[in-house]
Amino acid sequence: MSYHKCYEHIKGQKDAWNAALKKIDSQTGALGFFFEERPSELIFASCGSPYYLGESNATLWRERLGLHTTVVPSSEMMLFTKSTLPQSGNPLLLVASRSGETTETVRAVETFTEQFPGRILLLGCQRGSKLGRLAEMAITIPEADDGEVVPQTRSFGAMYVAAQYLVALVSDDAGLAENLKELPELLPGLLEKWEPIVQQVAQADWDSAVFLGSGPLYGVSAEASLKLTEMSLSFASSYHTLEVRHGPRSTIGEKTLVVGLGSERGASQERRVLMELAEQTPHILALTPGEGWELGKAGVEIALGHKVSEHALGILYLPLLQLLAYHRAVHKGVNPDESRNLSSYVELPNWG
Repeated sequence: MSYHKCYEHIKGQKDAWNAALKKIDSQTGALGFFFEERPSELIFASCGSPYYLGESNATLWRERLGLHTTVVPSSEMMLFTKSTLPQSGNPLLLVASRSGETTETVRAVETFTEQFPGRILLLGCQRGSKLGRLAEMAITIPEADDGEVVPQTRSFGAMYVAAQYLVALVSDDAGLAENLKELPELLPGLLEKWEPIVQQVAQADWDSAVFLGSGPLYGVSAEASLKLTEMSLSFASSYHTLEVRHGPRSTIGEKTLVVGLGSERGASQERRVLMELAEQTPHILALTPGEGWELGKAGVEIALGHKVSEHALGILYLPLLQLLAYHRAVHKGVNPDESRNLSSYVELPNWG
């Protein structure tokens, strides 16, 4: 059986994750020097999937670094500079970009640098990029590049791992660092065990999807929604889990797939939401930590069975969500390596 390139990237991203960890380890000294002067705040600006990388890590940055953290699309910084940049202090701008060429992010960096020079940190996958030349420190993981595939899969996963490992080292969080180093070895077994269930859900009779995540998992739910949309041309949306009761629940019917990403701190309330929504749709998929939530007939549950940091849960959930998008695309006869009307990065001609 032949598979698309993105499938190989999803299944084989263990190597990309390991490459991300090694890259951070090789630059530990430079990172220490870069963070020696404590930032007054952290601003994250990116586009598309990398923007959701920021949303996925914002909780960790706030809790471990103790910094006021803002996550904005690069276009907001480019177009609405005064409302997105601080007026004073010593802020740090963190950007992520697979290509390092996206016009909005390049312009956001240039705008930031005009006021706060020397404070740019880049996570990327391609050497010699425009952003790499603009950043004071660039962490580049070429092993994670997705090549010609438009939807980001292993690149997102590797940058996700790198962003968390960076913070674990800077904040001296040995527990999180050890957790992250264990994840690549856990991944193959996790995918082998649960891919048949994910494929079964992907091929079920639903026509739209809602992804729910709280705290550190909200950004992952948004990225999962984007992946399903890009790869399978399906309508999908994402919400903070308990927020679904405040309006969005009205759109959920018997042909809606609801995917809930379980946290530790919010588990009891998140489980309650999924049990309620099971009264509206038979298509419930829960990804849960540890031994799971025992949803019974209320839905299909994928319980990781591994005790990992709550912040690292999203990294393990991610490949399963990518496989959901992949198998849905194949089920619909859509090529998941390509995205209609999209390219691997956005370059705006004659911007200025």
